[in-house]
Amino acid sequence: MKEKTDEELMTLLKNGDEGQAILELYNRHSKKVYAYLIRRNPRPIAEDLFQDCFIKIIENKSAWNGQPFQLWLYVILRNIVIDDYRKNNISIKLNEKLRLSGHQENEPEFNVDDMLSTLPNEKAKLLKEYFYEGLSSKELSERHSVTEASLRKRLSRAISMLKGVKK
Repeated sequence: MKEKTDEELMTLLKNGDEGQAILELYNRHSKKVYAYLIRRNPRPIAEDLFQDCFIKIIENKSAWNGQPFQLWLYVILRNIVIDDYRKNNISIKLNEKLRLSGHQENEPEFNVDDMLSTLPNEKAKLLKEYFYEGLSSKELSERHSVTEASLRKRLSRAISMLKGVKK
């Protein structure tokens, strides 16, 4: 029996088969969702937001219009994090967002998305996959067809370029 795609599972979810579809989506994506959230929040908050994410998938299933599921999932995640920050009046500092070394607490805050937009697309994409999606260096090296050592070097260079942007 062929495994259903995320999009086929979302179609089932939309059509009322919530139990099996959400369970399979949870099994496939829970580690990445948790990694995304724990990189941005203390553990108790990340755990609450983690639950909120899968509840939002069910509540907003009618809003899914056939786009790639992972794209839709990360939009939900991003919105959950932003809403939580706004609700709690938390400002996002660079070291909270990317945990770059060398950033001092008394330095001004930065918009990381704006900073990423100044990098070459390949480097910005790599940083987003590593920090936002929570992919490991092994997963990224396989995705980009390079050795892990080469991937780590690329990440290091991208981070160095990003540090140059904040000056």
